[in-house]
Amino acid sequence: MKDVIIVLWIIMAFVATAFWEAYIEGQYGGAKRQVGWKIKVGKYNLNGYHFWLWAVTYPLLVSLPLVVDYSPRLLGLILIGYFLGQVIEDFLWFVVNPEWPFKHFRPDKADWFPWLKFGKKYGLPFFYVPYMIFAFLAWWFLVRG
Repeated sequence: MKDVIIVLWIIMAFVATAFWEAYIEGQYGGAKRQVGWKIKVGKYNLNGYHFWLWAVTYPLLVSLPLVVDYSPRLLGLILIGYFLGQVIEDFLWFVVNPEWPFKHFRPDKADWFPWLKFGKKYGLPFFYVPYMIFAFLAWWFLVRG
């Protein structure tokens, strides 16, 4: 039960992030109107806002327990929460955003990241698949014991 609470606790932080990120970005998904630097990666942009949030802030916050009491199991639980949380946060951005209707959860509207396309209008953001795989691998190798 403790394992489930740890993963859900992390996921709840990502759920909260979906709300505030949707309210910050509004109709300009992918931080299209945010200040700060942007680096072109292929045909997409990596911006400072998302880099500092997803690559620095969240890893530092969720890994704090490892500083005090490292264990492979705890690392696995944190990785599961982190990867599932990012997928849930991204999806909920489309659900809770008052300026972006959910019907725009599709590749031809949300063009700020790559999609796995199913026809012209339907798809899944590309990163959902590897993140779900990473979460499964963290469970398989570090948690299932």
